[in-house]
Amino acid sequence: MLVLELKVPPFPLLAAVGHTVWQAGVMHAERQFEAFDLIVCAKGTLYMEENGIAYDIREGTMLVLEPGKTHRGCRPTDRETEVYWIHFEYPADEQPVLTEKSHWHLPLLNRSDQDTQAQPGLVDIPKFAEIDLRTMVPILQDMLKVHGMLTPYGVYELHMLFGRFLVELQGSMRKGGPHARSFFLGEQVAAYLADNLEVPFDSAGMERDLHYHFDYLARCLKQYSGMSPLQYRHHLQMERAKRLLAHSELPLVKVAEQCGFRDNNYFTRLFKRQTSFTPGEYRKRYQVFRVD
Repeated sequence: MLVLELKVPPFPLLAAVGHTVWQAGVMHAERQFEAFDLIVCAKGTLYMEENGIAYDIREGTMLVLEPGKTHRGCRPTDRETEVYWIHFEYPADEQPVLTEKSHWHLPLLNRSDQDTQAQPGLVDIPKFAEIDLRTMVPILQDMLKVHGMLTPYGVYELHMLFGRFLVELQGSMRKGGPHARSFFLGEQVAAYLADNLEVPFDSAGMERDLHYHFDYLARCLKQYSGMSPLQYRHHLQMERAKRLLAHSELPLVKVAEQCGFRDNNYFTRLFKRQTSFTPGEYRKRYQVFRVD
C-alpha cells in the first residue's frame, strides 16, 4: 500500500473540512493546492485524476491529493455521490513522500516518566484505500459541527478531532491489511505479557491461553514490536522497575519481586545492562520525592 509517511512533530494541521452531495452529471473542477486534500466518498463514485493518474473513489474509499499536483474530475458522476473532504497542511521543511508499506511495524520507544522532551513519531496516511465508513463518518460529522461554528477555542478541538480521525485511519489500515491477523495476535501477546509480569515466563502457558503455537505467537509479536516475547517481557519489567524506583520507597528486593524477578542479582544485572545504572543508582538519580 502506498502511504504518506509524516514525521511528527510537527503535526499535520487541519485547514478546512467540508461535505457535499452531488447529483449525476457533476464533474470536479481543475485545481492545484498548496495543501493536502483528503477525500472520502460515502456514497456513489467520484472520478478524479491527479497529474494524469485516474482514481475511481467509490463508496467507502478515500484518496489524498497532494500539494503542487494538479487534480480534476476525469468524468461526471453517474449517480448521486456523497463526499467529505479535509484540507490539511504539514508544516515541516521536508514534505512527506509516497512510500510502499506492506505491514505496520511498531517498535517500542525508549521512554520514561522522567522525560522532558516529546518523543518523535510517525503518522501514516494511505494514498488510496478502502476505509470503514461506520467509524470514520461520525468523526467527520463531529468535525463539521465544530468547523461550522468555529471559535478561537474550537480550533484546538478541531485539531484534536482531526488527530482522532488519523489515529482511527491508521488503526483500520493495520487491522484491515494482509497482515491483520498477525497484528491482532501481536497485540494479544503484548497484552498477555503485560498482564503476567509477576509470574515466571511460561511459553506453554501462553500457548494454552492464546490457543496458538508459541513459535507463531513469537513471530507475530516480532512483527508487531520488533522483539521476541522474552525481550518484550524484559522491556516491560524494566519500565515497571523504573516507575517503582522513582515513585516508591519499596526495598529493592520488593521492586524485583513486583517486576517478576525471584533472583535479585539477576534483576540488578539486567537493569544495569538496560539502563547503565544499578537499581539503587537509578533511584538516587530519579526518585521524585524524599522521605525524612
